[in-house]
Amino acid sequence: MRLDAENFPIIWMREHDHSDDHDDDADRKLFLELLARGERFVLIAEKMPRPSDLAETTPEGRREHARMFKAYKGEMARLCAGMILIGQASGVALPIRKTIENVSSAMGIGILFADSEATAMELARERLEGKADIPAKQNRP
Repeated sequence: MRLDAENFPIIWMREHDHSDDHDDDADRKLFLELLARGERFVLIAEKMPRPSDLAETTPEGRREHARMFKAYKGEMARLCAGMILIGQASGVALPIRKTIENVSSAMGIGILFADSEATAMELARERLEGKADIPAKQNRP
């Protein structure tokens, strides 16, 4: 995934073409810069993760993400108004469900699901305005 912050405070997590030269370090740097702004934001993932996405992540990559989530959990809980995944929560594979739960817990944020980009944008605006609470049943797929 690559970060797209052109529409901040909405930050898109977009799929990148694995044939291009994607720079995870640049995304990590951008993410830290966004946290340093001290402004609330919402993360939107343009697609549900797939089991193959998990297989592509190296153990070292997973450890690095875990270290970063742990180091910035407080800032994430304070600044991130939520994460929205575009896709259906029902029928999510168990490894993906566990990953989503772990990410939600590690970052200290709730996760919502939207069936379209338009719905995701509407939920994001509501979260930023403080109008949409995340019910516990929507926190998990």
